[in-house]
Amino acid sequence: MSNEHEEISETRKKINQLYEENELQSLLDNRNRSRSISIGSAGGGVIEFSMRNEWANLYYLANPVEAIEILGELASACGVEIAMRPRNDFASWRSWDTELPGSIHWMGAAPWQLSDEDRKAISESKSKESQNKNSLPDMIDGQFEKKNIESGDDN
Repeated sequence: MSNEHEEISETRKKINQLYEENELQSLLDNRNRSRSISIGSAGGGVIEFSMRNEWANLYYLANPVEAIEILGELASACGVEIAMRPRNDFASWRSWDTELPGSIHWMGAAPWQLSDEDRKAISESKSKESQNKNSLPDMIDGQFEKKNIESGDDN
């Protein structure tokens, strides 16, 4: 026997309609779902996030602090902690004073992550650095003296 002639109930019609609406909504939602993400430098210390889908591209420009915050959010969502240190090479966005003795363990840390000893070492280093800086006339005189020595000029 065939059920072809049976009448479909109003409830079944509503269920079928909901299924179709959900299927259509899912297809429409896929238009807004990113298929890939690329991250690169946009120059001047700016990081560009580019997301591509089937219909368009979406871009987000971030400064390094925002990029690190996003990195922290990704790590948190994955349930991991990431130890971050600045790179010590030409590609770094900003220069980090890695020449301070014993500084590598706190490099890039927030102030609240530093021990009292680390804060004291940083303060002393900055104080010593500011005392060693010459005035502008002294630096200019030093440059002239250096050039005279290199050229053999005694004046």
